[in-house]
Amino acid sequence: MRKTLLLLVTTIIFSCQSKNDEKKLLVVKPLKEIKIEKNKDSLIYKLNENTIVINGDTLQLESPFIYSFQGKINGNKNIQIHLSNQLSSEYGGYSKTASVYIDGENDIFYCYFDKDKKEDYYIANIYDNDSDKIIGKLKLYNLSTEEMYIEYLLDKKNYKIYPSKTFPVYSCYDEIDYTLFDSREAFKNDESMRKFTPSRDYNFFAEIVSDNAVFDNLETKLKYLTSDSLSIKNYKKWKHNFSLEKSKNEEENYSSENLNVASPVFVDSNIYVVSDFSYSYMGGAHGMMRTAYNNYDVATGKNITIEQIINTADKDFIAFYENRIKSDYGDGVLADKIPMTDNFYLLPTGITFSYAPYELLGFAAGEPHVFFSYEELKPFILKNTILDKYNSN
Repeated sequence: MRKTLLLLVTTIIFSCQSKNDEKKLLVVKPLKEIKIEKNKDSLIYKLNENTIVINGDTLQLESPFIYSFQGKINGNKNIQIHLSNQLSSEYGGYSKTASVYIDGENDIFYCYFDKDKKEDYYIANIYDNDSDKIIGKLKLYNLSTEEMYIEYLLDKKNYKIYPSKTFPVYSCYDEIDYTLFDSREAFKNDESMRKFTPSRDYNFFAEIVSDNAVFDNLETKLKYLTSDSLSIKNYKKWKHNFSLEKSKNEEENYSSENLNVASPVFVDSNIYVVSDFSYSYMGGAHGMMRTAYNNYDVATGKNITIEQIINTADKDFIAFYENRIKSDYGDGVLADKIPMTDNFYLLPTGITFSYAPYELLGFAAGEPHVFFSYEELKPFILKNTILDKYNSN
């Protein structure tokens, strides 16, 4: 009887392991045909399947995706890479962007993949967030196939990183809405008429799909990589929309742009961190950007707020927080009262607080980040929180 039970248990374990090993990669499908005008006299017209021309610029429409990779590199350290494909904030093209995290690091690194002109792969450089130093190189092979993998080049060694068999996979969606105001007829005799670019609204998000029991609550409670339920209400009916409108007044010709992109940046058995990047341009010298971070408890699927894990009301913490910002960025360019942000992301090494442009510094400074290790946060960490998993020493 004991032998029979042992055999049964062994069979179950082996079956579960086999299921995990045989996890299928959710390969993206080509976009459906885009229905727009074929008239080349129009400012927006179809060139061929999935390729359009907008005011003379050619845009190849691509399928949206998120792929998560997991592996080992130097010193047997865990590395995870989350690769996504969406329109970039610069008009006219798609961006294959990746977030990279390596065990023990205090930062999430970002990089952009470009297609190698001579070889059949994409390549990216990973830069240190505080300098222009290249700290690693990535090569992406066999994109969107079952044979896809990333090669990590570090210290003259090559490491192969494969799609994760542990992390969730994603069913991705996007919506593009272009509108171009054509004033050629109204101003065809006006030599001063400038060229106009289209307005654009773009949304990119993903649905979580997981057969790993660890992420059951996360998949159920979160479901999508965005908390904006209105934007995803009818996502299955989303279509790429391109329209041409005639204007009568020069004031009606303008360029505006709105983008929203949600994607994962870190995941383990405890926390799941999602970035939500937004960009808006409504005229003027430049647009405005913001990266919001959401930290989810994998066990409950619930969003984690800073007040749940840190005693932010402690006067010593407030002083410590403000002094760190002054130390990192200098108090000469900051307001007298430094605001504390509720925008942050968790890593196994500590907490990074993120500010929008102009909250601390001018636009040229981008989005300032301030990191605090768990060691220095010990006096302010609340008891019985998820941080106990990382702050046990």
